[in-house]
Amino acid sequence: LDLGVSSPQLDDRSRGFSVKGKKDGPLDLRMNQEAGLPASEWLQRVTPAQLAAVIRSTCYLLEDPIPKRIAEAVLWRQRLCGPYTSTSQLVHALEDFGQELLDERSRANLAHVVFCAIRIFLNEEMGQLDLALEGIFERLAPGGRCVVICFNRWEMATIRRFIQQHERPCDEVLAALPQEHWDRLYPALASGCSFWVRQAARPVRPTPEELKRNQRAKSLMFVLEKV
Repeated sequence: LDLGVSSPQLDDRSRGFSVKGKKDGPLDLRMNQEAGLPASEWLQRVTPAQLAAVIRSTCYLLEDPIPKRIAEAVLWRQRLCGPYTSTSQLVHALEDFGQELLDERSRANLAHVVFCAIRIFLNEEMGQLDLALEGIFERLAPGGRCVVICFNRWEMATIRRFIQQHERPCDEVLAALPQEHWDRLYPALASGCSFWVRQAARPVRPTPEELKRNQRAKSLMFVLEKV
């Protein structure tokens, strides 16, 4: 399961995915441009609290009140200057907050964080990944494996949460814990899930040589097994 976004889509300025000024395009961010609202229209309907929650969902660990400040600034500029119609307009509106973000997360790019958050929300990517994982493991035979290649923090967090929700503790672990705490510490015991999942190997990262050849190869590969 390769969770990477299609590079041709990212490179096509008409799709509105790029945060680079040279690739300015309409602020859309939908994978399927015939479904749902483009980002430009969605921003006209959203509240500051809703936008802050979407920004926070990317798992970049932005501490409050940073997401709230970003959301307020983005929507205040929209009220003053009119709707965002292009990617460059939203990028410019975020530039004033760039240094504040760098103080907390030195490697984070604010425009990248906000664009990714809105894209993930508009395309319901979190829910789609949950459905895909459930469907795959319902169909796998015991001992079958699923390899997932992740590129973003929220994807990695989703995989780890999926493992925790379907993790079966060994008898030795259960014997060392009070029985009244089992369901809280191992949710799968209480949920009655139809399968168990374990991590079959440590997550795999690309080598430095691979990253030199292709910066977009920066990822983390999980190997999950149905037990």
